[in-house]
Amino acid sequence: MGVKKISISHQRAKCIGCGACVFLAPKNWTMNVHDGRSDLVGGTLQKNGMVTAKIDEGDAEANKEARDACPVHIIKVG
Repeated sequence: MGVKKISISHQRAKCIGCGACVFLAPKNWTMNVHDGRSDLVGGTLQKNGMVTAKIDEGDAEANKEARDACPVHIIKVG
């Protein structure tokens, strides 16, 4: 049986580059050296401007902490 996956998304264009997501969930987030915004590891840009990815269910708690710490509230988990 495989690891259960959950969806995560963020509105990258609204990112202010605070780095909270990278600090709290470094497995799923990196800072982009070119524009200073966060990148969702393995994320795919959708037509609506959201970047989405599937993450392991075991990483959900760290990403929920990142969601809650995001000062511009652009991260959605689940």
